Amino acid sequence: MLYFEDALWIRENFWKDTIGTLYFVFGFTGIAFHLILISILPEIANFITRPTVLILSAQFIACIIQLFVVFVPVPAMIAVNQPYFVNPVLINVPAFILVLSQTFAFIFMMINGVHRSLKSISKRAAKLIFLDNVIFAIMIIAFGFSFFFTVNICARTTIRRFNPSKLNWTLQYFEVISYIYLVSLVIIPTIISHILALVDLSYKKLFQKPQSSEEIEEEEENASTRETICSVSFYAVFDLLYCFWICLSFLSSAPVLSLSNVFLTAYWPLLTALTLDIHIRSALIYRIRGVFQSANSPIVIQPNKKEAKFSKF
Repeated sequence: MLYFEDALWIRENFWKDTIGTLYFVFGFTGIAFHLILISILPEIANFITRPTVLILSAQFIACIIQLFVVFVPVPAMIAVNQPYFVNPVLINVPAFILVLSQTFAFIFMMINGVHRSLKSISKRAAKLIFLDNVIFAIMIIAFGFSFFFTVNICARTTIRRFNPSKLNWTLQYFEVISYIYLVSLVIIPTIISHILALVDLSYKKLFQKPQSSEEIEEEEENASTRETICSVSFYAVFDLLYCFWICLSFLSSAPVLSLSNVFLTAYWPLLTALTLDIHIRSALIYRIRGVFQSANSPIVIQPNKKEAKFSKF
């Protein structure tokens, strides 16, 4: 009889344990990898340009904040079966920070796509437009818009809350519609910039040939046109699939889609950077290899051959 009771208890708590573990593992792992990449970016700034470093740093910091507000509070809410973390007064705080950082990450996804496409068309124009002060101003404007967007949701309706019994985030209709409009606002300029970059690169590949020695040197310094066309095409396809999946997760209440809504937004800059940028990928592999080598190497303590000198007094 005890065996069947234990089996029933395990069956009832299996999904709670699984979802809580996934939130904790994905959150902790994502925070660790994002911190590693932030420490790597200054070392490879000469290979990926300074505007890219600033944009990726802003994205990674926003992703760390997203992961930080879910990887401990959500498992804790599942464990105690309460929709708040620590105190009922703080019931809306994790969701407020999550929505704020997600909105900021969405905006910088658009900024990153526009900068990438403009850099493919003309590196000089990208350097002139995306100056340090311009990027810092964009950060301030994006944070202000994200704050206004989140406060507007809180004023109009109840912001999302995690439901420990259904293991998903409960979103009101106004928040779903607001996010769909936000995703549309983000993806349309991004795809337009990708299309312009593809048209420009295709035209250069088919009709334009470098005539002067400076153009030939610039062509040799950059990646080949075929690889550039492929990378821009992959970015456009991945961005479309990402936005489609995000909208689907907002319209569904399934626990898996609700979980992907949080972690796909937080992991997307990391996945695209590692997949389509060889410099970031190589630097991360080198850093991880160095960490494992230093951890596995034996500790060597060298004795001090110099004798200690004591004062006569």
